[in-house]
Amino acid sequence: MTLIAFASVCLSVPLSAWALLCIHGRLFAGANHVAPLSSHLLLAAAALCLVKLNLSLVQKHLFSLRARKLGCSAPPVYPHKDPLFGLDSFVEGVKAVRGHGLIDLYQRRFQQCGPTYYQLTLGTWTLMTHDADNIKAILGPNMDDWPIDGPRLLSVLPVLGPGSIFSSNGGTWRAARALLRPHFARRAGDGGDGGDGAGADLACFRRHVDRLLAAVRAAGGAPIDAQALLLDMTMDSSTDFLLGRSTDLQLAPSAEARRFVADFEYASHESAWMARLGPALCRLPHPRLRRAVGRVRGYIRRYVERAREATMTTTTTTTAAAAAAAAHEKMTAAGATGGGEVKRPTFLDELLRDEAPEEYVVDQVLSILLAGRDTTASALSSVLYFLARAPEAVEKLRREIQTVREDEPSREQLKQLRYLNNVIREALRLFSPVPINARSARRETVLPRGGGPDGRQPILVPKGTPVRWSTHAMHRDKAIWGPDADEFRPERWEGDLRPGWEYIPFSGGPRICLGQQFALMQIAYTIFRLFREFQRIDARDSGPLLIRTNLTACFPHGCWISLRRE
Repeated sequence: MTLIAFASVCLSVPLSAWALLCIHGRLFAGANHVAPLSSHLLLAAAALCLVKLNLSLVQKHLFSLRARKLGCSAPPVYPHKDPLFGLDSFVEGVKAVRGHGLIDLYQRRFQQCGPTYYQLTLGTWTLMTHDADNIKAILGPNMDDWPIDGPRLLSVLPVLGPGSIFSSNGGTWRAARALLRPHFARRAGDGGDGGDGAGADLACFRRHVDRLLAAVRAAGGAPIDAQALLLDMTMDSSTDFLLGRSTDLQLAPSAEARRFVADFEYASHESAWMARLGPALCRLPHPRLRRAVGRVRGYIRRYVERAREATMTTTTTTTAAAAAAAAHEKMTAAGATGGGEVKRPTFLDELLRDEAPEEYVVDQVLSILLAGRDTTASALSSVLYFLARAPEAVEKLRREIQTVREDEPSREQLKQLRYLNNVIREALRLFSPVPINARSARRETVLPRGGGPDGRQPILVPKGTPVRWSTHAMHRDKAIWGPDADEFRPERWEGDLRPGWEYIPFSGGPRICLGQQFALMQIAYTIFRLFREFQRIDARDSGPLLIRTNLTACFPHGCWISLRRE
């Protein structure tokens, strides 16, 4: 039957052409019927369409033969109202994004179609999944088959540039990771000896947390938007860590710093929105976005230039601390904004010592700024959001924090606070900073699950197919986490729960977040300081949980809470 079907498909090409010629001949038969030029052009166009259609049938049949040979089966397909272009899916998706319900839309579709299915949007078939085995195959052993491409690339490329660790693939990505890894590795230690920079970085972060606490105290128990405060704090600490000069949003930011932050937020949101419109619409002229990106990159470039000039004036015997001081003096003389004395070599100083090109350094600084500011603020906001609705967890957390005698905990003490770290794990499970991610198939390749009636058979994925996975859906899968998967319950981590690829708030595989340990330390330290001082936290909004999905996740209307001493 397979050979007969294949022969029929192949014969359909000449048979279709013969049928067209017959129709054309009958219409213009006889001496009095001379075929006009337009009819010949129409015939040629119809022939091309038929050839393309029949060739696609041949390719589809050959693909089915290869899939069958590999033991693969087809996954479910979302039941579209428009099966030709998927306009229904596009319109529904746009409405969901505007209403901050894209995550919920994906959840409903997964419940309807299963953990892995195909959907059609603007003529492009996309494979959707939240199966841990599929995500492992994409991010792990078969990573080279799944480069960053399509909407995911389009969403970060305008802001971060082509050399960014978040927008590059292959050798370019490996070079970026090799450049950045040592700098984060030095900050992943226990610090204190000055050799790895960890102690100095914690001291830098402490200064900005102190300012956050001052703002909370000033509120006097009145409702505050914790997300807004945390975004300011993490922007200040990230620019201080990266550039040696803070934006000082928590104090008195300069007009230049305010403009930079506004442009950064607009460019991140707008580029993510444009990417959802598809490759064609995404490449339309967008002057406002182009100007915002230009100002953002120009702001960072000025720091790079000043730091490079300062580095060039130092002698070969200048120590790292002296080089950082020279950079600080140079930036101050040039009128750089911000505050705080620099007593350590900055991340930028270290990158420049590797003699990387200027625009490449700008790409990496913006990449780390996006990760260090937005994702850390998102994670901290989610911890406070869930704690504000879990008074028993707050009481248990405070009891543990009070067992530490020092008001300023060390990195090692923070690691030993098990319940605090379980609170963070649980919040990251329910509100992942990057809830949706995507790749595109570089070549025809196999994913291990999703095919067949039970969804347990492998899938053969055509070359160029976008695959989008939902970390959010996987982290709330009741088959993994139990019937209370949607509930905030830090105690679930106290038993034998040891998830592998089922829990990846920092991604996984070779592309796992380089700053994971650094970020967790910052989150734990901030929560420790807040609940060391404040005894009670209450929610000040009563609406449903909404998630705004840009390059990272956030609360679209803020995270409104009150913190009080009682």
